[in-house]
Amino acid sequence: MDVPVRKAEPMNVEEYFAFTDSRPDNEKWELIEGEPVLQASPTTRHQTIVANVIYCLQVIRRERRPSWIAIPGIGVRVSDTSLPEPDILIGPPADASSRECDDIVVAIEVLSDSTADRDLRWKRKAYARLGSLMYYVVIAQDAVEVLVYARAANFAEQRTESLAASLELPALGISLPLTEIYQDTGLS
Repeated sequence: MDVPVRKAEPMNVEEYFAFTDSRPDNEKWELIEGEPVLQASPTTRHQTIVANVIYCLQVIRRERRPSWIAIPGIGVRVSDTSLPEPDILIGPPADASSRECDDIVVAIEVLSDSTADRDLRWKRKAYARLGSLMYYVVIAQDAVEVLVYARAANFAEQRTESLAASLELPALGISLPLTEIYQDTGLS
């Protein structure tokens, strides 16, 4: 595997796309402050949580036909040199060929040891700068714990640690029981 060559100046989003187009398909990258960052392979528990949340959101979407979609694997342009990729984003329907957006309503991250600091600090602040963002959600994968940062509460942390509770995103009419989020993870 080739090691990426570091440029003297920060990489912009267009250069980043050219870079990732030259990389193997199994690599997952993000652009953070001009630096391409290779993500570690996720655990089965991480991906189970992502799948559970996507499933629950798809059920809601099919029942209610809201004006949003929930999708994994799309970059969020927070600046010309930063394109983080939340595990799941909720936003308006986009062009099917688009690889990025800048108008997300919810960013959801499943916390990993290798990304915890960046997810809880840098990404929380970066996403909050987007005027469209209503919620930033962080879901732990090693314990039943969900953090919600809501614009309506000035992005103050709201912590939920009970399987009897739900992840509440009232502005979108979304309520996801934690038992559903953590199903098949060994934590439920």
